[in-house]
Amino acid sequence: MAFDPISSKQSLLRELDAGWTLFDSIYDTFTPAQWARKFGKTWTYADQPYHLAYFDQMITKALREGSNAPADRMRLRTVGDMHEWNRREFARRPAGQTVEDSLRQMRESREALRKQIAGMSEAQLQDHAWMPLLFGWGPAWGVAQAAVVHNVAEYWKLWIRTGQKTPAPSPDAVHVRLDFMMRFMPVAMNKELAARTPFTAVWNFTGPGGGAWTFRVRGAQCRVSEELASPADVMLTMKPETFHKIVAKMTAPPLLMLTGQMKVKGLGKMGTFGKLFPEPKPDQILEPAAAGMVVG
Repeated sequence: MAFDPISSKQSLLRELDAGWTLFDSIYDTFTPAQWARKFGKTWTYADQPYHLAYFDQMITKALREGSNAPADRMRLRTVGDMHEWNRREFARRPAGQTVEDSLRQMRESREALRKQIAGMSEAQLQDHAWMPLLFGWGPAWGVAQAAVVHNVAEYWKLWIRTGQKTPAPSPDAVHVRLDFMMRFMPVAMNKELAARTPFTAVWNFTGPGGGAWTFRVRGAQCRVSEELASPADVMLTMKPETFHKIVAKMTAPPLLMLTGQMKVKGLGKMGTFGKLFPEPKPDQILEPAAAGMVVG
């Protein structure tokens, strides 16, 4: 099935509006008690709209500056950098800020991002812009697309924790989110082990927005391609939202396997797979080229 790459102005605006509507479909049902409940280890539900607001503000700023990003531009290159950025942003939140204040900021940020993209031409979306999170320079449409990818990730957290009673993200948005993660995951590859361990792994996602991505480790490089390779040393099969449970550490993989949410072919090679693609260390610089990652 062919998916929209969400790189044109029309598709970016469509998917942003659709994603924002999904958040509102849940937020509009919340009582004060729901907003105060725990949302993960350290947040409450009331923290999420504030986070969405400053993320979209960052994207809008990057698009507005375009290729004129200042020399002292922000660059978050590690997991630790991103955690520190979030900490700084929450530290700026005024004391006594209410949920209504955060929701207002979130909607203002949405509108600013919508207007920024709507005012750009397709040619301008092809120009360079600076993405502070990991990737640095890239096409402006890629920076704008990051807001769609982020919305899917944050909505999945909300959707799963509230019982999946509202619609899922669009298949196009889900596919773009999966593609982003598949092409990002190998940046923490153990290059020393990869240099001496040929390996082929497949992530196979079933359901709307799904697809298959193959990691081929040869020498000290990992080539990522969207295909279902056979044979493979390991193949992991699951729904897209199940993958997010792993990424967001909502459910441990062994439990997902025990409950049938994740199926593994080549279980005996899972140890090698885990050593080749470990969780990034807080201070590890995550750059695809430096990690030996090749896309295609």
